[in-house]
Amino acid sequence: MSLSEDPPVKSWDLEFHLAVAAVKANNNNSSELPIEQVQKQFNEKYKIEAPPNIILEQVILDERYRQESRKHLEKILKQYEDVLDEKWKEPNDRLHGEWVYTKDENNEMDKVILHIHGGGYYVGSPESFRGLTFKYAEYAKARVFSIDYRLAPQNQFPASLCDSVAAYLYLLNPGLEAGFKQINPKKIVFMGESAGGGLALATLLFLRDAELPLPGGAVVLSPWVDLTQSMPSYLNAEIDKADFVNKKLGIRGIGSSSSLEDEFNANVKALSDKIAQKKPKIVGHPSFTEVPRFNLYCANEAIAIPYIRQVHVFYLKNLLVNIILIIYSYPSHSSYLIYSPMLAESLGDLPPILCQVGGLERFRDEGILFSYKAAYPHEYQLPSYATKNFEKSPFKNPTKVILEVYDDMPHAWHMFTFSKPSQIALERCGDFIKRVTSIRDNNTSTINLFKENAVSPTIPVSPSFIGMRISINGEIRELNKTDQDCLKWDKIGIVSKM
Repeated sequence: MSLSEDPPVKSWDLEFHLAVAAVKANNNNSSELPIEQVQKQFNEKYKIEAPPNIILEQVILDERYRQESRKHLEKILKQYEDVLDEKWKEPNDRLHGEWVYTKDENNEMDKVILHIHGGGYYVGSPESFRGLTFKYAEYAKARVFSIDYRLAPQNQFPASLCDSVAAYLYLLNPGLEAGFKQINPKKIVFMGESAGGGLALATLLFLRDAELPLPGGAVVLSPWVDLTQSMPSYLNAEIDKADFVNKKLGIRGIGSSSSLEDEFNANVKALSDKIAQKKPKIVGHPSFTEVPRFNLYCANEAIAIPYIRQVHVFYLKNLLVNIILIIYSYPSHSSYLIYSPMLAESLGDLPPILCQVGGLERFRDEGILFSYKAAYPHEYQLPSYATKNFEKSPFKNPTKVILEVYDDMPHAWHMFTFSKPSQIALERCGDFIKRVTSIRDNNTSTINLFKENAVSPTIPVSPSFIGMRISINGEIRELNKTDQDCLKWDKIGIVSKM
């Protein structure tokens, strides 16, 4: 797809087509800048200032929140220590965050969106992702707290998870210096797009497993939830025509030669040597180690850890222009972090989740399977190597999930906020957040998470799941056959040798 070609989808107008084509064109023109220079330029050059209706407040969290988070992580992750780089325990700077809210008198100040930004997990900050947080605050009538977590490749797993948990603990138990009272966890909603969605889900799973208070819900937009990249839509050549996410797998370098690249390569070798010496037993498929290391954030042997998020090293060379174009041509953006909740033993007992995916995006099928697996944990115990101990799991209660598949939309179409499909999706996100933070008990059905007359009578509804297709104009209908065919896929969780 190029700027001179006709739209690959008839429903796209010229403005939408040109925006997607520009992203794809820039995605094919890789940047050769050293990664540290990419990170610096991104944050310095593309900081977005607040419009008159938005209030911003900068925060530096006390280190005690990271210390408390670290204690929880060390306990839960002890079983994986042989495949992890221990340097995550030594942060080089303080954890920053940013409050975003409107001047609207109708804001519910006790309702908070914990936003986890995207940016491929190697660029970005709350300042450079304000295009979305401004929209979230407006649509949900809530305060947004966006965190500046540690980035890869300087920081390996579980550095960013440690920071997201720390930010949540800050909301639950702020000190006097914070200037606000404790936030009821049921009034907090996690929110992230693509990369941020992956970390949001990782944090939910960790909080559940650590027996910490869970938030009221989560909203994930085009989340990348299959680290193994095994689902049919990921491999579908037809989707190449509409989506701009590159499906190539494998290390392609992290930009021009630099001290950071040298340090990363040295750390990779040291961790590889450690794993070879320890010979840890890992849960997974043989395909995990039949390919070279293909992400920045963890060793291949760690893929099955359910809190892992992965960054394609390939994207570090070609993603910068892509992200910059999206964010600053239009007041929103995309991200490319992936994470594997699909490999969790069970996705039950999580708070209500709204999952929005595009009908023509590469990550469509994994978002669909994730939604079904969370809502029906007894029926979707996949893949078998990751769920063999499901019967012993204490987390078997269905998670309430709303799955929305948007006709003809590519990955993270929310970024194109000038378009009607983006506005429809963001409005539905805001409504979900308003409703999920008003739930008084755990017996609420998924149907109560919708405003009146928002679901067609033809759509099947269960206490734990509602799945629907949404047209480019907002009409609602049942999921189609393609959406459900992926549930029968026989290669779930197997790394492809593309």
